[in-house]
Amino acid sequence: MTLYPQHHAEGVLLACDLAVRMSLEAAGRSIRNRRGRSSRGAYQGVADSHLYMSLTPAPTAAEVDRFEESFSRWWGLPSVLDDSSVPHIQMIMKACAAYVRTLVLSQQAHDVDALRKYLAQVDAVAVG
Repeated sequence: MTLYPQHHAEGVLLACDLAVRMSLEAAGRSIRNRRGRSSRGAYQGVADSHLYMSLTPAPTAAEVDRFEESFSRWWGLPSVLDDSSVPHIQMIMKACAAYVRTLVLSQQAHDVDALRKYLAQVDAVAVG
């Protein structure tokens, strides 16, 4: 495992954490909106950041697939992470996407430590 300097690893984690939070909000809104106007009213008062956890029934793999097809937030990561110091940026983006997919399908809350573990699998940050 390549260990990056602490400030570098924390920068990668911070950028990914923001992208994950934005994508979870977008996923919840997208899935809710595709279900039709009648279901929108059921989620008034639910914060966008928690919407994906409140959808009833839970999001399906097909709904997440449709959301992912039109989603492009991951591709902003290279603009904030220097490609020369993070040569495996594509793997980081794929790890973030897999993490979000898991959370949306299981309707589990985002946890920065869990994200850190996902990113450690692609050697982006150190665990611990």
